[in-house]
Amino acid sequence: MLAQVKKLAGGDIAGRFGAWWNGRDYAPAEAGAEGGAEAGDKPAGVAAAQPADKTPAPESRPAVEAVQAAEAEAVVEAKAPNRNQVINGAAVRIRALETLWGEGRLAPGSFALDTRLIDAALELADGPGDIGFIGADGGLLSTFAGQSGRRALVSEWRSECVARLAESAPNAVVTMGEVDRPRGFADGALPTIVSIEAFAFADHKAGLVGRVLRALDDKGRWVFLDTTRRTKKTPPQAFASAWAEPQLATDQEIEELLMLAGFKTVRKVSANALVLAAAKQGYAQLAQVLEQAATSGLSGREGALFLQELAWEAQSWRARTRAIEGGALDVNIWVADKTAQTGLLSIALDQVVGADDAGAADALFDRG
Repeated sequence: MLAQVKKLAGGDIAGRFGAWWNGRDYAPAEAGAEGGAEAGDKPAGVAAAQPADKTPAPESRPAVEAVQAAEAEAVVEAKAPNRNQVINGAAVRIRALETLWGEGRLAPGSFALDTRLIDAALELADGPGDIGFIGADGGLLSTFAGQSGRRALVSEWRSECVARLAESAPNAVVTMGEVDRPRGFADGALPTIVSIEAFAFADHKAGLVGRVLRALDDKGRWVFLDTTRRTKKTPPQAFASAWAEPQLATDQEIEELLMLAGFKTVRKVSANALVLAAAKQGYAQLAQVLEQAATSGLSGREGALFLQELAWEAQSWRARTRAIEGGALDVNIWVADKTAQTGLLSIALDQVVGADDAGAADALFDRG
């Protein structure tokens, strides 16, 4: 059944996904310019950004077509499941996400991005103590374990991910909580808390801020990676595959909440370039992972669900990268301190592409 992918891609999976990512029609290598790219195409990764609220031009979607064919064969209902509910395909969904983004990762990420978060988290944590995490994935927790001997206390709001986190980060203590009501943190006990997209999905943001502030010690620091909106409305297609309904705030709203709660210093640096690079690296690996999926033994309903989840995630993150490039969305690393701090953050993103990221995306997109 997964052979439908190869059949629909005509043997050129990489070329079709490169064209799809860059928003152009697919042209076989023999019909285009040298290297398979069409005449006049822009270099890799520099396709013109599209505003997130505009309908994109027609594009090649081999993954979506493959999903439809697989579903017809497996007689699987095409309606998307409710993302706020635990579904039978939860394990398949996590497998699809890790196939696209890398082992232990539930979204685009990289060692370069992880280390900046961890470096900021450990900068003031000069004594013993645990470090708190909210919404972290296995990739970030693995990076933390490699840089610090401290114990990670993880509050996880996605029920489907709790078991997987326990597997991928065996030394961490994982507690089920809610995104705006993290659990497992004693009052005044933590020097640092690191969160990922907590503001983006928290309905009660003041409650989230209050609970984090209460869990931090007197010199506590909150480091978080979050997506904010720069328009009045969140582009819905950019979060179609999200675990919950997005509740995006603006930068100004977040800063105001933090200062009103009692944080003395609030600073941020852009993480747009690192997130975009990680997303493009994931897409660059699509051809390879689809080949692997076709020979991994997935079949029937499980195989159809796998392709379906992979297609949803690919479509959603393509829309999100376009929204970031077009200025509708912004991704930042924030650092909020309970004590007054001066000077620039030491994690300024002067090098946005590390050795682990370099060249992977170009290998796909240069081929058209």
